[in-house]
Amino acid sequence: MANPQALPPSSLATTPFPADIGAHQGEVPQDPPHLDNVGTKLVRRIGAVLLVLLIGLAALLWSTPAWGASTDVVVLQRGGALFQNHCAGCHLNGGNVIRRNKTLKRQDLLREGVKGAADVARIAANGKGQMSGYAKVLGEGGPDAVGAWVWKQAELGWPRR
Repeated sequence: MANPQALPPSSLATTPFPADIGAHQGEVPQDPPHLDNVGTKLVRRIGAVLLVLLIGLAALLWSTPAWGASTDVVVLQRGGALFQNHCAGCHLNGGNVIRRNKTLKRQDLLREGVKGAADVARIAANGKGQMSGYAKVLGEGGPDAVGAWVWKQAELGWPRR
């Protein structure tokens, strides 16, 4: 005999189930519309403002300084390469093979009145004493790059590489 309380198999497919049961069977429930309220919009706006401020701060910190010669990494790399190609023959490791007391060491530069990268760049471009100027050989911006690199090495004590 058939159970009078049992439902026929065809009625099981149309039987309504609670909404949360579907989530347990791999379905993703939809977010209720009340979550996109004023608080969420405010948090998104604050996040956007903070992101813009962070990008602006990063741009300020990584920009080239307006005072003196540029110390940006690319300029220093170019200056180092130019120095190795055109200057190291006489100024190996900041020394001077022609006049021993006219080195590129910080104390000797300061004694000669060279107070920074711009002064080194001027000497690299125009020459001084027995040294000829190398403006044409170093190319556009080359003396500034060499000046920045030489001054950085002088500040670091000409570390051996």
